[in-house]
Amino acid sequence: MGGSPVYLAPSWLLVAAVLTVIFLPTVRRVAPDLGFAAAVGASATFPVLLFASVLAHELAHGAAARAIGARVREYVLTFWGGHTSFDAELRTPGASAFVSAAGPAANLLLAGLGWLALQAIPLGLVAVVVASLTWANVVVAAFNLLPGNPLDGGRILEALLWRVTGDRDRATIGAGWVGRAIAVVIALVVLLPPLLRGERPVLTTAVWGLLVAGLVWSGASRSIAVGRARRSAAGFDLRPMLRAAVALDAATPIEALPDVLRAAAVPDGAAPPDVVLLDPAGAPVALLDPEAVRGVPPHLRAGTPVGAAARGLPPEAVLTAVTGADALAALARGIEAGGVVVVLVAPGVVATTTRAAVLAALAPGGR
Repeated sequence: MGGSPVYLAPSWLLVAAVLTVIFLPTVRRVAPDLGFAAAVGASATFPVLLFASVLAHELAHGAAARAIGARVREYVLTFWGGHTSFDAELRTPGASAFVSAAGPAANLLLAGLGWLALQAIPLGLVAVVVASLTWANVVVAAFNLLPGNPLDGGRILEALLWRVTGDRDRATIGAGWVGRAIAVVIALVVLLPPLLRGERPVLTTAVWGLLVAGLVWSGASRSIAVGRARRSAAGFDLRPMLRAAVALDAATPIEALPDVLRAAAVPDGAAPPDVVLLDPAGAPVALLDPEAVRGVPPHLRAGTPVGAAARGLPPEAVLTAVTGADALAALARGIEAGGVVVVLVAPGVVATTTRAAVLAALAPGGR
């Protein structure tokens, strides 16, 4: 969607099957003349439309992110709903709040459209499906607006705390603790009322409620861990792990390579530097492949550009930040995308590091 992939986890098929079974008695009651197969088909429309609502929720996050210049990496729909991933963290409290609010806003819009449709639809099976979907969107929006991570409302709270305190890590940790409190409240709301009446909680309600509470608690705990990790990474410095590289226009003929490398003044016995190829705008786009260079016949080297003997760099492998938590996060994404990371030190000046060099530097006693 919009150039970003959408992944559907197999667990969503289980959700669709469960919701179809749950909705089937309602369909049979409202439309008793339907045969069993037709009733199952009608019942299956509810999870399909709910899937569309969840997808709309995530696409709204993506559209809001694109509106402020952020790139969406992927959309993932899972057993519990979905999430949208971005190529980089949103840089300001306002941007974070805007993107977070877009998802629930989409569900409220769908609920409003459903309510308007109900005014024109006669009572019957279609009206039951539309009404169920309308209330489902209201519930999804209301639940996601609860003010604790990992919910959208928690992201909005995090943005508010970030704006007030100026400390994003503290805001992330604080919104995570609120999320844990919400998880406890969900569990109590499910279990406490029947227990106070001297009754046993309904098994299915208790199981689903505790699963939701556990999911919120787990996400809130991850939020706290991320905030603490970012805080501890504030002193991270990538520069000691870097090795100077040679920047070269991708159109340079291979024949000129020996002169370029001699000009780099590599110390005797040292490994030759990486050669990073730049596009006309000066952005790193590829790494020269020495094996590919050796495979070019001598009589073709004058007319073959170095770009023809290179391997492309994924965007995640090109970094500009070298210190702090942002640099560490970007480094992790770059290492995951490829074995070599290129740092654009200044226009036309580049350096590289590898997965092995990073692991060696970060090992105990390595720095």
